[in-house]
Amino acid sequence: MDTGAKKLWEPVNEYKEKSTMNQFLNYVNTNNHTNINSYKELWEWSVKNPEIFWGALADFSGLNLGEYSSILSGNNVNARWFEGAMVNYADRVYRMRNMEKAAIISYNEEGKEQVITYHGLWQKVSSLAAYFQSNGIAAGDTVCAYIGNIPEAVIAFLATASIGAIWSSCSPDFGIKGVIERFSQISPKVLIVSPEYSYNGKLYDRTENAIKILKALPEVRIAITTGNKEIHNFTKMISIPDSNGDFMPVKVEFSHPLWILYSSGTTGKPKAIVHGHGGILLEHLKVIMLHMNIRENSVFTWATTTGWMMWNVLVSGLLAGSTIFLYDGSLSYPDTGILWKLSEKYGITHLGVSAAYIGALMDSGIKIKDQYQLDKLEFIGSTGSPLSPAAFEFVYKHIKGNVWLSSLSGGTDLCSAICLGSPTLPVYSGMLQCRGLGAHVEALDPDGKPVVNEKGELAIMAPMPDMPVFFWNDPDKTRYYESYYDYYPGIWRHGDYISIDDEGRVIIYGRSDAILNRNGIRIGTGEIYSSLNGIEMVDDSIVIGYTDSRKIYRIALFVVLKGNTELDDNLVRAIKSKIRDDLSPRHVPDYIFQAPSVPYTLNGKKMEVPVRRILEGELPEHILNRDSVKNPDSLDYYVAIGKTIF
Repeated sequence: MDTGAKKLWEPVNEYKEKSTMNQFLNYVNTNNHTNINSYKELWEWSVKNPEIFWGALADFSGLNLGEYSSILSGNNVNARWFEGAMVNYADRVYRMRNMEKAAIISYNEEGKEQVITYHGLWQKVSSLAAYFQSNGIAAGDTVCAYIGNIPEAVIAFLATASIGAIWSSCSPDFGIKGVIERFSQISPKVLIVSPEYSYNGKLYDRTENAIKILKALPEVRIAITTGNKEIHNFTKMISIPDSNGDFMPVKVEFSHPLWILYSSGTTGKPKAIVHGHGGILLEHLKVIMLHMNIRENSVFTWATTTGWMMWNVLVSGLLAGSTIFLYDGSLSYPDTGILWKLSEKYGITHLGVSAAYIGALMDSGIKIKDQYQLDKLEFIGSTGSPLSPAAFEFVYKHIKGNVWLSSLSGGTDLCSAICLGSPTLPVYSGMLQCRGLGAHVEALDPDGKPVVNEKGELAIMAPMPDMPVFFWNDPDKTRYYESYYDYYPGIWRHGDYISIDDEGRVIIYGRSDAILNRNGIRIGTGEIYSSLNGIEMVDDSIVIGYTDSRKIYRIALFVVLKGNTELDDNLVRAIKSKIRDDLSPRHVPDYIFQAPSVPYTLNGKKMEVPVRRILEGELPEHILNRDSVKNPDSLDYYVAIGKTIF
């Protein structure tokens, strides 16, 4: 398949040779008597020799795992990694507790700046960890946070990990229903809350939300609030004094739960996905150090919230000893230049954003290259949705001509990127540079056979240590298997369409399932349907995420109304307000249409994937058999509307 992709950047020899990726390649050759000369050869070696690769990565990154009986055992679904190894994610930060360099720089819309050194960070972590333990919080307990992208979130997470407790967070723009649906599943013993946050110049009070959430979580033993605003029955986090910083993290098993993320399906509550200490440590060290080339002298940021897995990746910048930069606010306030102003001011070297944000920059007409000095910026990361060729070229034309642009694709399920970049490879327009080391990714046809230069299902053919250790409340792994291994038995199906060329470069085409993906946040259609149940005039609905002709991801909601009700501006506002209040601003659709009916299969399932493909321009007869549709005439409306919104 000839994509006609244009080469936009190539690393100079010095950058390539000094990269941590190149150092790792040399390490592998020296210690394994191999003669690997390229990234492609290194990737092939890593997937053919997974035990040797992951063991080499642990040794290279200085991850002390102690004694273990085996590196990998079991099958794809029940893989067991480094059995017997004892680790703790927070131990990497503990080792740097005497460093006086900045660990965290934070900045918010009000212009408040805070700098915390590694030494100061560990003092605060130690104090909170000791406080948890003195109140009976122990390994295996859950700690939940309804919190902004602020230093207290990082401190609380590290304190939680230090004692072997399990972290989970939602950003404060989530509605009460969305938070309770997530946190109530995991019965937290601790609830931490940001009582207010600022976004787009407006201050939002979350004290009433916090009180209602606390009432819905009966097992909470400690309720903590950040900042200066008090909440009844909450202890102030800032009142917990700094300790002398001597708290040593508790060692736990390699697969011991570290954090819980949420990935929604089309029905039921969001799935509570549990990742382990060791798997995340190994995978994030790989991505941060090798695939992003982040080092101790780097200043790393990603425009994210605590409700997106990229926040977890951002925090892992600490594993490499870098300075992480936290920005809590809107990327368009006071204007669209705020992120670039901060990049210039703080010398950010590694900057991550969503593809949607780059699209917004393109629409704004801003000429970043002409307005800001970005001499230290070496890396721009983009994820959340596919980055169009036009967006690639916009970055080089209007942001920085000699920057390494790395488009990444992964997800909440793995809490990492599986197709991403390398500092040793060129960048081609519209293409991801490579598959990640140790990630045996293939594009599969419907029969489960790998294809090259053809569109197929993104599949991971072999286990990876960052795959979930389990789902919460899924003891026999039934939901786990159905989520990933049902489509191609025994093989992880990720839910994206991709193609891989002869050199291992990847094109992502978007979701192959019905899950919505707004800026990297995976949203279950079932959550939106549940919210709509509270609107009396709505009789039925179908919500679709699709990519329009400009390669911009959109969410369209189609509602069937009762009786002679017409969809007017008041009802549109009411629907959007209900979804926003129940769930979050990210759940709010771009478009709401009144439809005559919703297409269903013969067994009563909404036909979300076929409708999406119709909206994207495919003809119904090319993608389905009308005899399999309960109400086939309903499809005609979506064919017609697709021509107007695509």
